[in-house]
Amino acid sequence: MLLLRELAYRGGRAKLRYLKTYRAILEWGGEDYASYILNRLKEGSLVKVEGDYVALTGRVQPGNPIKLAEEARALLIRERS
Repeated sequence: MLLLRELAYRGGRAKLRYLKTYRAILEWGGEDYASYILNRLKEGSLVKVEGDYVALTGRVQPGNPIKLAEEARALLIRERS
């Protein structure tokens, strides 16, 4: 959900390498886990991958970017514990 909200905050389309949430997932969960999450979002028709870019296919209400980063960090810390 955090990845979707960050995409919405960035206008619905961005390069994966520029998404902080995706980079955090790569760092803490590894490439396999990050690709698993991205594939689940694609299967659910929530995002569409266009080359290096990922785009939202639905409407998501973006949140406060600072709160978004704090929630992502808290989620990853809980997963590592």
